[in-house]
Amino acid sequence: MPLVTTPAVILHVMPYGDTSKIVRLLTRDLGLASGIARGARRAKSATGPRLDLFALGSATLRVREARELSPLTGFEIARGHAALGHDVGRFAAASALAELALKCAPAEPHAEVFGAVAGGLAALESAAAGDVEVTALAACWRVVVALGFSPSLDRCVTCGSPVAGTAHFSAAQGGALCARHAAAREEGGGFDDVTRLVPSDRATLAALVAGLLPEAPLDARHAVAHRRLLRSFIRHHLAEDRPLPALAFWDRSAWTATSS
Repeated sequence: MPLVTTPAVILHVMPYGDTSKIVRLLTRDLGLASGIARGARRAKSATGPRLDLFALGSATLRVREARELSPLTGFEIARGHAALGHDVGRFAAASALAELALKCAPAEPHAEVFGAVAGGLAALESAAAGDVEVTALAACWRVVVALGFSPSLDRCVTCGSPVAGTAHFSAAQGGALCARHAAAREEGGGFDDVTRLVPSDRATLAALVAGLLPEAPLDARHAVAHRRLLRSFIRHHLAEDRPLPALAFWDRSAWTATSS
């Protein structure tokens, strides 16, 4: 049973028995991993108080082949991300990002996905109050792209022809549609998932897909539209019928100023 120490982000924590915790981790060197921290709920535990949701640190696991749970023997925090729990907006967005990794990331190591999740949580913690929504959108799109599902914005996903000006974006098809294939989709009754993007909206989406904040701020209506588009894209290409309640809660977000 080799002892492995690796950078890790805590995605989920749950109690186990009377004194222990089970922790789901996204690690740089092991991929998604499940660890059991025995005695972590005891008052004098050295590891327990460090096992906070969203924390970034160095995890030490005793890896067991063919076992789902590996003993977690240590976790040294590099960044606790405590501020993510200070308001519901940041917490909901961080939960959606963590859930995206937990449900959709591959089991094997993927350094780009790890970097996208770790960087996204750090960006959410430090974002100005007015930038939390757009920062969360950029962070989630960065994970989607790292997983290999970058949408096409400049060429039709059906025929590959260039798309300029206002475009129709199909989440189900994976990107922009030229006028001919947008019309064909409408005639075929599959136009409900298509979003009309004027040039400014395309520029905003291009920035978000690149993991950047767009130059123009998002108003309430556009923020809602971009959340819905992201969720639809994830549902069609990554979720594979798996429920994503944290993402749905963040999208619904009746408690935010950007709700519809």
